[in-house]
Amino acid sequence: MTDTAHPISYSDKISGWDTQIGALYLSVYPEKKPTEADSLTRLMKSPALYGMIAQRGGSLAGFILLLASLDSTDILEICVHPDMRRSGIGKGLLEAGLFQARQRRQNSIILEVAENNLAAQTLYHQAGFKQISRRQNYYLRGTAYIDALVMEKQLFGSSKTSP
Repeated sequence: MTDTAHPISYSDKISGWDTQIGALYLSVYPEKKPTEADSLTRLMKSPALYGMIAQRGGSLAGFILLLASLDSTDILEICVHPDMRRSGIGKGLLEAGLFQARQRRQNSIILEVAENNLAAQTLYHQAGFKQISRRQNYYLRGTAYIDALVMEKQLFGSSKTSP
């Protein structure tokens, strides 16, 4: 359902959104501790970290945080407010993150996704990501451990991790 009275707007001005990003992170991952949200928002002070926020009616609807290294970028987190999922915000944030990585001349972009997060996996596959490895028991969700699928998308050049 689209809220035409309050369309989604995107901005790469992520500074100043630390508190809201931390709160959204904890609402998406209720099993996480506030210290984990604090660690995420402290990373926002790094010059290698960049990203995008999505807003609806002045409120944070979602965010993507990316960390650049020499020639590749890691997607650290994509979060969409639980009440705003399935509205294209995640896709918009991912496309914006890919655009930002290309602007920075990054050769590739890498992410991890829980093997049981089929909606996110579908989004990443549709965007051209390929699975390159698996990290066993990577995520703790409640009392169960879940594997992470490591995925990569080539932006320029060729992959160092796949043939």
